[in-house]
Amino acid sequence: MRDHPELPLTEAERAALLAWAAERPEREVRARIVLDAADGVSVSDSARALRISRPTVTSWRRRYAAQGLAGLEHRPRSGRPPRIDEADVVAATLAGPPAPRRSWSARALADHLGISHTALSAVWRRWGIDGERHSPLTLPTNPPLTCEQPLLLGLWTHAEAVALVIAESPAEARRAGPPAPVAERMARNAALSAELSLPRVSPVRFTAEGRAELTALLHTLSQAPQRGGPLRVLLWDPTGEVEPGPRVEDETWHLASDAMSWPATLSAICSSELLHGPVAARPVLDSLLAALRSDGTLWRRPDEGVAPGPPPRTPRAFDQLALGSFNEKLVIESIREAGALSRVEIAQRTGLTPQAVSRITRNLLTSEFLVEDAHRPAGKGKPRVPLRLRADASHAVGIHLDPEMITQVVVDLCGGVVARRQVSLHERSDPEWVISLVTRMASEAIEAARPATDPLLGVGIAVPGPLDAEAGVVKDPPLFDGWEDVPLREELSRRLAMPVILEKDVTAAAIGERWIGAAERAGDFVYLYLGTGAGCGAFLNGDVYRGRTGNAGEFGELCALSVNRLTEEGGPAMVEECAPIPTVVRRAAEAGLVSADDPRAYELACRAAFAGDAKAVEILRSVARVVARGAVGVTDLLDTALLIVGGPAVRPEVAEIYLAEIDTAVNRFPVARAVRPVRVAHSLLNESAAAVGAASSVFHAAFAPRLRTHVSPRGALRPPTLGN
Repeated sequence: MRDHPELPLTEAERAALLAWAAERPEREVRARIVLDAADGVSVSDSARALRISRPTVTSWRRRYAAQGLAGLEHRPRSGRPPRIDEADVVAATLAGPPAPRRSWSARALADHLGISHTALSAVWRRWGIDGERHSPLTLPTNPPLTCEQPLLLGLWTHAEAVALVIAESPAEARRAGPPAPVAERMARNAALSAELSLPRVSPVRFTAEGRAELTALLHTLSQAPQRGGPLRVLLWDPTGEVEPGPRVEDETWHLASDAMSWPATLSAICSSELLHGPVAARPVLDSLLAALRSDGTLWRRPDEGVAPGPPPRTPRAFDQLALGSFNEKLVIESIREAGALSRVEIAQRTGLTPQAVSRITRNLLTSEFLVEDAHRPAGKGKPRVPLRLRADASHAVGIHLDPEMITQVVVDLCGGVVARRQVSLHERSDPEWVISLVTRMASEAIEAARPATDPLLGVGIAVPGPLDAEAGVVKDPPLFDGWEDVPLREELSRRLAMPVILEKDVTAAAIGERWIGAAERAGDFVYLYLGTGAGCGAFLNGDVYRGRTGNAGEFGELCALSVNRLTEEGGPAMVEECAPIPTVVRRAAEAGLVSADDPRAYELACRAAFAGDAKAVEILRSVARVVARGAVGVTDLLDTALLIVGGPAVRPEVAEIYLAEIDTAVNRFPVARAVRPVRVAHSLLNESAAAVGAASSVFHAAFAPRLRTHVSPRGALRPPTLGN
């Protein structure tokens, strides 16, 4: 006797249910519940087979009967999935919550993941973490493995077997500087998860040659200088064909449990590295993603990945006039890039005398601009004391004015986003209404921040070009009706009664990447910003390049010339691919993939491409190919070896499409390709690049070590008092 009536399913409904379940792994249980009901399986038998409660089965059946697939989109409050990927929970914990929350509470993360907070708390206890404290990390392997600061050394995959090789980070490489910003950790975790979810070519059967590859990898890693202890091999071996021995040296083997998948464990280890050593972790994660994109089954940590030295610095103290404020900024810049430095290291990097460093750092400590970290042993003699910036010593408000959206952030000195807000401009975008709205948003952010922030340096606003940067006037940007000669900087400065910096959006994005990227972005680079439009910003010879009027970076005309799209008069024509988001939406709507009126149309098109829809993939690639040819012109013109790609168009689901097309073009077509390989990297900021960059432009104007500063209507923007 059935304890609940069956749900009849037509063939079309059954196919739709299976397709829905295939999109995301966690949907499988809910789909199975409905299929059991359709096949006449009782609630009790279904619950027993799926290892969940009878009320959970009954609830999902009722939801589907009442609402169809829409009823399966949300998990009920009662019950829980039969199995939790504990590593996925840990990876989400370490990646961090969206702004303005700084850490996860058990209940907030449980709601985010769709599991009970009791189950989440149990995972946190087993792994030795919580929403605020992340070390040491205990992996529930057999035998259990506890790491103070895990260092990813290698990855090996063969047939169904996977091995992650890790070690402890060496004590001398541990810097107690600020962790990577939450936005970066979330973006990198999403990019890694997206790449790991793609199908990979792998041998069907386990072979001796595959095991030999693992042995060779361990031999190589045993000689690596960057580890602080023996190798630890985390093994996933569902068929039981990988034998741990013979051991190469002193490594230990740890068999992974069924409660932790290897992709999520890999993401958790990478997030941990971004927390404890972001400067060293960033090039390593770039290398790992590049290997995964090429379907690599074997990856080894680059030798220089642990503690890369800074690029040659210019200017040094002895290259400039002996100005106290300049040298203070030079010290601040050196510490910001490295995360944390001792006084001896500051002197080595800047060329300042030990006496000058001692005086400057004493003033900065007295004004609480710097703080001391734990002492670091340095052999014989007095232990070195690392100094780092105090994140809450200064804040800035950043605003990005886009044809579709106003994005506002409050950013601390180390690049952390402490507040974020967005308002749509679909209904109205005339200057008076927008300026009043921006003023109100900024005033509310300033008022909310003042009790906890002293001082608040100023407000940065990023806008599309063209503009008159010297006068602070916006001059009729595309898609902004009625914005002819709007004195935006002067008007906002008057209404807010504080300094305002006006930057072109692509220039702001480049500044933000430089400020957040620290040492990794300390050299020359070009930032290719893709969103409603396309543009590029550049850091050249130690400073952002704005051009004579602040309008550098008009990418569209260069792109038109690169792909030979000309007007009847022979000039560059408008290139629709240089408006990536509207172009993709229009083409996807024409292909029947999305509705052009849907506010989430671009997101849905990206999801379709990520799911493997051939039409969606080709639409994205057709846009990326044209943009890539324009990128060739930029790298040839400026002779740069680092091209950063970001912006709202470069969502994690489709980042690989843009990066792959651009990487291929800039390393195939340029004249100097034989002597100048170009590294194409995903932005650390991505969707928030222009807003965070606008706030970073305030810090850059105040603290960058240069003799000329960006001038606001009320005079030079100055840093807070740092001492005498």
